[in-house]
Amino acid sequence: MGVAEQSNIPHPHPTDAAQGPSADGSAPSRPVADLSCCPQFLNRTQDAIIIQDIEGHVEWMNPAAEAMFATSLDRVRGIKVMAHVLPDGARVDPAKVAAFRYDIQSAIFDRDHLARHKRANGETFWNLHSFTLLATPTGHKIAVTCRDVTGTVETEQHLRRAKARLQHAAHHDDLTGLANRKRLSQYLASDIVARALAERRVGVLHLDLDKFKEINDTLGHAAGDAALLHVADLLRRFCGPQDLACRIGGDEFLLVCLGMATEDALLTRAELLLGATDDPLMWNNQAIRVGLSIGACLAQDSTENGETLIHHADQALYEAKTRGRSRVQLYTPALGQVQIAQNRMARELRLATTEKQLTVHLQPQLDLTRGRITGCETLLRWNHPRLGQLPPGAFFETARRAGVLADLDYQSMHLSLDALKRLHEAGFEDLTLSLNVSAEALTDVNYAGLLDWALQSRGLKPAQICVEITETTILQGGGRTIATAVERLKRLGARVALDDFGTGYAGLAHISEIEVDEIKLDCSLTANIATDPRNRAIVRSIIELCRKLGTHVTAEGVETAEQLRLLRVARCPAIQGFVLAHPQPCDDMIAWLSANLPLPADFGKDPDTSRVTRLHPRA
Repeated sequence: MGVAEQSNIPHPHPTDAAQGPSADGSAPSRPVADLSCCPQFLNRTQDAIIIQDIEGHVEWMNPAAEAMFATSLDRVRGIKVMAHVLPDGARVDPAKVAAFRYDIQSAIFDRDHLARHKRANGETFWNLHSFTLLATPTGHKIAVTCRDVTGTVETEQHLRRAKARLQHAAHHDDLTGLANRKRLSQYLASDIVARALAERRVGVLHLDLDKFKEINDTLGHAAGDAALLHVADLLRRFCGPQDLACRIGGDEFLLVCLGMATEDALLTRAELLLGATDDPLMWNNQAIRVGLSIGACLAQDSTENGETLIHHADQALYEAKTRGRSRVQLYTPALGQVQIAQNRMARELRLATTEKQLTVHLQPQLDLTRGRITGCETLLRWNHPRLGQLPPGAFFETARRAGVLADLDYQSMHLSLDALKRLHEAGFEDLTLSLNVSAEALTDVNYAGLLDWALQSRGLKPAQICVEITETTILQGGGRTIATAVERLKRLGARVALDDFGTGYAGLAHISEIEVDEIKLDCSLTANIATDPRNRAIVRSIIELCRKLGTHVTAEGVETAEQLRLLRVARCPAIQGFVLAHPQPCDDMIAWLSANLPLPADFGKDPDTSRVTRLHPRA
C-alpha cells in the first residue's frame, strides 16, 4: 500500500477546532487537535496513526499504522478495528462493537493505554496507544496514536518474573518448596494470623524426622532428601488454604494451622499426619521407614504470639522424642514449667564447664580369669552448687539439648587422664582407664588427635585407654560415621568398647558393623541372672559368641555375690559393679586399692557375702 494522499487526511475546520459544537450539538469541554497543517509529518512519522469517526470506523491510517497492523487502508477503511485487533480470547461481543460510540467526555483521552493487540497476520504485539479528539466540519474524529513496545514490555515482564523467582527463592526452601523461616516470620506478622490469635484459633505442629541421620548414613543423602520430600508432600496434604507448612531447617518442619478451636482438633490433625507415615517410602526399590515425632501447641491466651506457640511446640516435640519418638505430645503449662527448669539447668551447666564444678569418680573392673583389678571406668559427676552432686543421668539430656555435650566429653577426658596419671604415680602402673564419649565428641574429626595430645602431655600411652561408646551413640552419630571414628581410635592404639550392650537398640548387629575390642553387658542383663533362667541363657550365649569372635566381655551392674558366682560359671571374663566397689573419687580409689589388693584367691567363688562386703569403700 502506498502513502495516503494529503487530500485524504480529515481537515478540521479552524472555527470548529477552536470552539465549534460537537456533532451532537454540545460544546466540547476538552481541547481538540488540528492536523491540517502537518500532512507530510503524519505520513512520515514512525508512530502509527489511525483516524476514526465518532463510532470507531477507520477513515485513514498512515504507513506506519499499515506496517504495524500488517494491513492496508483499503482493507480496513470503514470498519471498526476493535473487532479485528483484539487477540483470540479477548474478543468483544459483536453487538457491543456495533453499538460502540466514543464518549468525548471520557477519561480515555487523558492517559496512555497499553494493550495486547493482533496484526492481520495473527501475530500479537504490545501496543502503547493514546486517543486525541479532533474537530472537523463533518463532526468529531478520533486520532489513535500507536507505538509497538513489545520489546520493552517483554523485557519488563522477564525482569518481573525473575524478581518473582528471586522473591520465591528467598521465602521458600530449595529442596521441598515449602516456606522457610523468613516466610514464616512474614506469615506470623500478617493480619489473618493476628485475628486468629486474638480468637485463640491457632495451632502449631512441630515435626522432626526420627532416625533421619541413620537414613543419610546408611542409604546416602539422596535417600535422606527423598524422605524430606515425602514429609513435605504429607504436609501439603494436611495444610489448609490459610495454613502454612514450613521446613525450618534440617529434618524439622512446622505446620501452622488456623481455625483450630480445640486441642482435640489439633491432635486429630497430628495423629493423621503420624498415621500417614505407617506405609514405608519406596526409594530405589528399598522401603524406607520415615517416622515422625510431633510437638503440638494450641493458643490458650489471646496475648500469645506466634513465636511463643512455636517455642511451646518445640518444647512438646522435645518431650515426644524423650518419651520414645514416633508419637504426638501436646504442650501443657506443666510441661512448660519442666522445660523452664531444664533451661535453667542448661545455663548452669554452661557455667559448670568453666567454673570447675565437674569431677570424675572411678569404679574398678575385675578380671575374673586372673583375679586381678585391671582398670577403672571414670564416671562424670557435677558438683551442683544448689542441687548437690549429680550423676550423668541427671543432666545428660540437658547437656545434649544445650549443645554442650561435646564440651563435657572433652572435660571428662582431661579429668579422667589426670586421674589415671595419679593412679600410676600411686604405684598402680598396670591399671588401664575406660572413659565414655558421646556421638557429639566422637564424630568430631579432631577427637582422636586431641586424645593423643592429652595422653602424650601426661606421659600416658593409648594402649592404657579404652573408649566406651553406647549403642545410642552409634544410632545418633550414624553407623558409618561412628565406624570411621572407631577406626581412627584404633589406629591411635586405643581400645574401644561397646557400652550398655543389650539395651534393645540394635544388639549383635553392631559387633559386626563396628570393630570393637570389648562389649559391656548392660546391668539390665545381669540384674536377673540369678532369678531368670532365660536371662541366664542369653548372657551365656552372648559370652560364648564374643569368645568365638575374640571380643572381651565385661558385665556391668554386678551387685550380689550370687550374680558374681553365676557370671564365673558362665565364664564371663570381667565384671564391674557394687559387689566390688561403688564409684568414688580418685583419692578414695587409691586408698581402696591400697587396702584391698591383692584380692583373695577365692573371691567370687563363695556366695558368702562376708567375703565381698569388706571390699566396699570405707566410710
